Amino acid sequence: MSFNKILRFGSLLRDWNDCPNGRFWLVIMTYRSSSLIVMNKSPTYQKIRAVMANVLTVSVRPTLNHGRTPLSAIIHLVLLTVIGAGLGRASEALPNGLYSEITSECGVIVGELYYQKVPLTVVNFVGLAEGTLGPTPRKPFYDGLTWCRVVPGLVVQGGDPTGTGDGDAGYLFPDEIVPGLRHDSLGTMQMGNDGPDTNGSQYCMMLSAQHRLNYQHNVFGRVIRGLELLPKIKQGDTMRVKILRVGADAQAFRADDDTFAALLAKAKRYAGPREPGPDAAFADPDQLLPKEWDRAKNFNYKLTNFERFTGTKLVARLVDHSPPFALGDQRDVWLQTEALRLGVAKRGALVIYIAQEARWCLRIGDESVAHFLQTGPNGEPGMTSTSVLEAQEKIIHAAIARAADTIATMIKRLPLDDPMTVQRRLKLITDAVLDGLIFKLENESTSLVPPLTPTTSQP
Repeated sequence: MSFNKILRFGSLLRDWNDCPNGRFWLVIMTYRSSSLIVMNKSPTYQKIRAVMANVLTVSVRPTLNHGRTPLSAIIHLVLLTVIGAGLGRASEALPNGLYSEITSECGVIVGELYYQKVPLTVVNFVGLAEGTLGPTPRKPFYDGLTWCRVVPGLVVQGGDPTGTGDGDAGYLFPDEIVPGLRHDSLGTMQMGNDGPDTNGSQYCMMLSAQHRLNYQHNVFGRVIRGLELLPKIKQGDTMRVKILRVGADAQAFRADDDTFAALLAKAKRYAGPREPGPDAAFADPDQLLPKEWDRAKNFNYKLTNFERFTGTKLVARLVDHSPPFALGDQRDVWLQTEALRLGVAKRGALVIYIAQEARWCLRIGDESVAHFLQTGPNGEPGMTSTSVLEAQEKIIHAAIARAADTIATMIKRLPLDDPMTVQRRLKLITDAVLDGLIFKLENESTSLVPPLTPTTSQP
């Protein structure tokens, strides 16, 4: 029996998808020597290699034709798949909770699901994964689908049965955004959407912190194992999703039609304006933002959702110049008048950017001032300011510094024929200013607001 035939024989013993990453060991031994071919470099597999190689063997005694003497070499084939996987997982037991195990060509990725904080979103994800929700006939929805969108340094996205980025499971459900659940690190799991309340089957795993996406997408989990594999996922790679339930609460978690319908009935619906404008949360009347994407609309969604899920209103305007009556000492009067008109004079905040002056103006609601002064410019607890003016200056300076880092990173990524424009710079600075305000005002009932972490954004 040739060496190549032995390899082919071993590869047929177990299906690729029945073992993590389809990885295995082959041990080829003769009466004089042995050779170990390690097809898995996992530390767990390495630890059990010696024991398993001595315990699990399959002997093949080939003979020569025509009655000749049997080969003196006895070849032993050891295929370690499910047993090795079982030992590896047992030695790395998960704490109580609900988890997703996503298998792709690059390996196995385990994510913790926030089923107690965002139950509607997790019921949808688990129900689709287990085949208790979704199109009929019911079956595990995600198995065999591909990663339809991969943006290096930003995101991997999948869950579309059409593979185009436009498909879903045949239904949509509302946003479920919880203050404090943020796009703050590599491995954040969130739902893809096409605007407010358009969540379906597509989900994403972030490749970096992206705070600009806070209050635009449902964050429902985080990757806890296999973070190093995320950048290796390629567009077109396949996925298989298995749900792991550890502990009584996770075992009792139901992801069926009745549970989904009950949670759906309680969900908050988007009731704000769909378009930016003079009475919306965001307006760019002089079209200062980039034209290739409707950035103003996304900013409007974000700020409207911020009020929807926190009760605090935040309004932003980008203008080319201030009105003639708002110059000099009259600027504060103008800001106060606009704050009253837009409903943030008492609670919340108004921010206006004046392009001709390259200046950001802030007006903090009277009831929000105390909370605004209790945190640092990036939301750090315990960093108080002595005056509103000092706090305003700190938050703008910190936002511009963060944006400068992001701009420098984006310039390195952009092709030579796609330069960093003034409009793109303003968009990234606006991201940073709004994120800073959100972190300071996200939860006015407590001053212990987690700090803002660095982010890298898209142009």
